[in-house]
This record gives sequence, C-alpha cells and structure tokens, in this order.
Amino acid sequence: MKKFLMLIFTVLMISAVFISQSSASDKGLTSDDIREKEQRITKNISEQVEKQIPRVRDPELEKKLSDLTARISPHMGRDLNYEVRIIKRNDPHAFSLPGGLTYITTGMLQFLKSEDEIAAVLAREFTHSDLSHWLVQSSRNEKIDFHTMTEVAAATQSGKVAGNMVRSYLNRAVINFYDIDLEKETDFKALDVMERAGYNKVALLTFLERMRMERLKQIYVRGIDIKYKSGFKPLETIMETMNFLKRNDEKRLTDPVQTDMIQANTDMEERVELLLQYFKDNNIDISRKNAVNVLRVTKNDHSGRISMNVDKTEVLIAKKNDRTESMLEVFKARLDRDLQLETAPYDIQVQNVLGSKALLIAGRPVLYEKDLTDVVQDLSSIRAHLIKALTEARRENFLTDYYE
Repeated sequence: MKKFLMLIFTVLMISAVFISQSSASDKGLTSDDIREKEQRITKNISEQVEKQIPRVRDPELEKKLSDLTARISPHMGRDLNYEVRIIKRNDPHAFSLPGGLTYITTGMLQFLKSEDEIAAVLAREFTHSDLSHWLVQSSRNEKIDFHTMTEVAAATQSGKVAGNMVRSYLNRAVINFYDIDLEKETDFKALDVMERAGYNKVALLTFLERMRMERLKQIYVRGIDIKYKSGFKPLETIMETMNFLKRNDEKRLTDPVQTDMIQANTDMEERVELLLQYFKDNNIDISRKNAVNVLRVTKNDHSGRISMNVDKTEVLIAKKNDRTESMLEVFKARLDRDLQLETAPYDIQVQNVLGSKALLIAGRPVLYEKDLTDVVQDLSSIRAHLIKALTEARRENFLTDYYE
C-alpha cells in the first residue's frame, strides 16, 4: 500500500503549495473561490489515484453508492461535489479529497456489513471534506520548505512519482493523517448526519469496533509472518509481536508492521470509547445486530416440515400446519425484538411462568412449552441452539464488550 499512502501525501503537498502561493491574497477569497481551488486540487489528485489504482466500474454498486450520497450530501454544511468512486484494493479503506470526491476500496465494501455501515463511512469522509480537514491538518504538519513542496507538486502534476522525496516525509505527513481531535469531530458530526439522513447511528460504532479488530489482526499476522521468516523462535515471535498491540509514538522506519492500515488507525480504541460514552450520555440503547446483519431469523419450508434458523443455526423443526405456521410467526417476531448481540447467554432461560414452562430472553417469554406439540425439540434444546447462534454471531468481533 506504499503507493496508496504516497497518493494521500500528495493531497497535503499540493494543498500546502496552494496555501503558500496565495497566503497574501487569500484573505479576500470568497467561498466560491475556495471551492474552485479545492476542485482543482481534487481533479489533479484523482487523476493520479486512478492512474495507479484501477477504478472499478460496477453499475449496480455505483448506483447504490450514488443513492446513499444523495441521502447524505444534503445534510453537509458546504455544497461540494460529493461523489463516490470505487477502486480495486483488498484492504478496507476509504479516503476523501478536498472537493468532496471520496474513494472507497473493494475491500472496504466487502468489509462493511450493511447499508447503514456504508453510510457511516461515507458520512465520515464527506465530513472531512466539508470541514476542510485537509487544510487544517496541512497547517499542523511539520513545516517543509517551499522549494521541496513545489518539487513534489510539480512531479505529481506532471504524472511522475516523487518517490524518494515523498518517502522521506511519509511518516510525518501521512501515517497519522488526521489528528485525533479532527477524527473525533468527524465521528460526532457523522452521527448527526446519519440521524438526519435516516440511518442507524450504531453502524458507526460497529464499523469502528471491527476496524479496531481488523487492525489488531493485521498487526498480529503480519508481524508474526515477517519475524518468523527472519528466524525467530515461535514463542519469542508471538510474545514480541504482542508488544505491537500497544501504541508506540516513536516507531522506527524498520518496524516490520509499518502499513497504512495499522499506522492510520492508532486511535481506534479511544474513538470507540467516546462513541460508547455518547450513546450512554444520550440514553440510547445500543443494538448492533441490524448494523452488522446478524441474528437474522428465517423460516424454511421442507417437505411436510418447517424449520426456523437464526443465521445458519437451525433452532427448531416442526410439522408444517396452520398451527405451527402461526406459532412460528409469533416466535420469530419475539426473537427479532428480544434476541440481541448484547443479550447475555444467562439471560436466555427456561423457567416456569404462571404454571407453564417457557423460554425467556431477558425476562420476557418468547415461546411456551404448550406450543411445542408438533415441534421436534424441547425448550432446553431450543435454548442451547439460540446460545450457539448468539456465540457464532459474536465471533467476528470477540473483543467487543457487548454488556458495557
């Protein structure tokens, strides 16, 4: 992904050139002047992006992203040319340019679990452009002399790769592309935008939780792979690699896990905690399952039988008749309502309720023993299958504290 990072770096460099060249006259610039300048920067950078990373033309996906953009963009503060383009990369990434153009990778589209999560990513990227974070971050970065900036911009504008020059500033200018305060500002504005656009705000939380997990997996796998091939003993390899799970602000260029995914997401833990606190402070119950498309309850017809599944786990099988059809409809509605990723396994119980055994989730009856006349399983077996489905649904992001 080195070229990918170099492209992002050019945004900062070209932006800095424009800032330096017009610092004396920018005081009189109108919003239209600024917007026009951002569009020029965006046009130049987008040409370089698409020369080095293949753009994906998929009419169905592009229409979906266009529809999402149409819902989100009216809630942005500035009237930019918000657009989303797909580029072919396996890594889950998205980045925006100053004029509102956002790139999203095929890897990111595969990583995201729902339309709400896609909306969360787009709302964040549009917000970076809307708040001109590229300009704020450029002004904060370590100063580079004007001559060097001009050379980088000229090399980029002529289609050349300013390799050595760009790499010399790579860690300082790109690795932590946006400071944590800008990322926090973006997260909170994105929550507001998502709500006004009619999307599930919890999707931003689930996206960040899984990106945190993805980052840790890459640190672990890539670190071990590199170190093991270098002759380290397995136990030493594992123990030493685990040190990378802690943030280190003084990483050397020789660190084996220096990649964009790993380095660009060092603040995920703090951002997740802030979002959790936001939901708590605003008395918003967190229900993650719809945002990540899990714990889906389905009925399936067989010859003379009907089954009910939660995701891929078969919960029960019954004879097919009007009575079981009606019972399963009620059971399905109750599971959709009460079975959550945040449900503790011990909250799924079989107890006596008014003289009859019942299956309860968080104290609410969802199925009664008297309804099982034509059902193969008993309540205890159904309970075990529900717990299995719940465990499987959590497996992808096992570090999440669902009970917080």
